[in-house]
Amino acid sequence: MSEIGRLINEHIRTLEPYSTARDDFKGRADILLDANESWFSESGVNRYPDPRCTALRKKIEEVLSLPFDMTAVTNGSDEAIDLLIRIFCRPGIDSVVIERPTYGAYRVFADVNNVSVIDVRLKDDYTLDVDAIGRTIDECSPRIIFICSPNNPTGALYSRDDILAVADMNKGITVIDEAYIDFSGSDGMWRSIYDNRRIVVLRTMSKAWALAGARVGMVVADPEIQEAVMRAKPPYNVSALSQSAALDMLSRKDRIEAVKEDIIGERKRLSSYFRTLPFISQVFPSDSNFVLVRTADADRLYGYLASHSIIVRNRTHEPLLDGCLRITIGSHDENDRLMEVLDGYSL
Repeated sequence: MSEIGRLINEHIRTLEPYSTARDDFKGRADILLDANESWFSESGVNRYPDPRCTALRKKIEEVLSLPFDMTAVTNGSDEAIDLLIRIFCRPGIDSVVIERPTYGAYRVFADVNNVSVIDVRLKDDYTLDVDAIGRTIDECSPRIIFICSPNNPTGALYSRDDILAVADMNKGITVIDEAYIDFSGSDGMWRSIYDNRRIVVLRTMSKAWALAGARVGMVVADPEIQEAVMRAKPPYNVSALSQSAALDMLSRKDRIEAVKEDIIGERKRLSSYFRTLPFISQVFPSDSNFVLVRTADADRLYGYLASHSIIVRNRTHEPLLDGCLRITIGSHDENDRLMEVLDGYSL
């Protein structure tokens, strides 16, 4: 059995996946009477979607250079997180490691699957504590380590060397969640899979590709892991509407690139402005589409903005984030309005 095969739970490894009506037939068909669908088609979505997202994965390979046989499309990255925990972790037995602060869904899906969570805090400068993670690996043998890079909520892109050091020490799966990678100037870590088959990269079309409402995520992994995800996922997990929306946006790469550059420019403009405000003590560097700031009273500033119909994310109760608010980069006009309101705030 392969190294990856030994990591996959036996019931997943031997699982006979649900066979859809379209899986049973190959070739061209003019009349479809196999899936108990309605023939009536005013909406254009009377047929079940492609369970393997074939056209979309081919487009992803063409536009994003992510190899077809290494990708699986999921209902957002959240489904991918849940699937990976179910594939590799035994309920009530295994553990996962998360860096804190980080994206909260890792813990939620671990809890749902009765898998224990081990927190390893970031260093004070919000970099990975590689030594502490290494000690945790030695002591606990986690099945998965989740690394969010660029991190949510700090916005920091972690050192490639630090991530690879963790992945090499870890005998389980190292998942690198790159939801914000498009705003970082980095092409991400997926090519490292060729050197370490235990690395899995998550991508999403919710952020730079403006499809948060469509729920389109991507798992990029060694083909053996990719096939396990395909086997374990629900048969029609990504709707025809979502697949169509993703294909459309991938065909607009030039427009998306222009919007991304606009967001990065606005990120710089807002960061510079925040540094002029007497009630903001720290503006953290960001490789994402948001900026983390520290203020004397995050609850008060949050309430003030909310009273002006501006909602940001209050992170002050998370480890290492005392007094911190996470502020998404809006449109130029939205950012102007935010600055106008902040100009009226007093300590």
